[in-house]
Amino acid sequence: MLKRSINLFIALFAISIIAMETYIYWHTKFRPWQPESSIGRLIYYYSFFTVLSNLMLALSCFWLAINPHCHRYSFKVIRLNGLVGVIITTIVYNIVLRSIHTPPPNVLLKIANESLHVVIPALGLLSWFIFGPFGRIDLKVIMGALLSMIGYGIYIFVRGYYTNLYPYPFINVTQIGYPKALFAVSEVFLLFVGLTFLCWAIEYLRSRK
Repeated sequence: MLKRSINLFIALFAISIIAMETYIYWHTKFRPWQPESSIGRLIYYYSFFTVLSNLMLALSCFWLAINPHCHRYSFKVIRLNGLVGVIITTIVYNIVLRSIHTPPPNVLLKIANESLHVVIPALGLLSWFIFGPFGRIDLKVIMGALLSMIGYGIYIFVRGYYTNLYPYPFINVTQIGYPKALFAVSEVFLLFVGLTFLCWAIEYLRSRK
């Protein structure tokens, strides 16, 4: 019961924060470089790795709240993407982006910013490390997660080619060019690969206890 309650709380917390930001960005344009249309702003918002990784973590937690013993392949890929994604979100934002990020223009968005980059990732990882479930990661699941990551990268560059909008400055081709952007993407991808195998190792050790 405790595991289900914790997973449900994390899922509802993350979904509430994302829903709040969705509502705000639908109605308001805060930055001059944001799309003019409401739909354009939402597409741009949901192109952020931060949002997608927190959303996948929330989905996997909600799934576990309903069925703690789920072994579906789709669940395992989403779970791994969510866990590794929020780790990368926390690392990249707090080490690379925090110092250059313009603070959100209101209190609600500031709370959302810290929730998505610090609080929810910490809660998700801590709950996974303590409660699991374990025995859900293998090479097939890792390949599914890596293919999802590649698909996301292709989407970002194709969309950026037609709109000149990129979610992060270190992959903004219009400002830094393709060589630097692709190098940055390769670094993030290698980090993703390393973290997936680290999670696999942690899961293996935890499952033996």
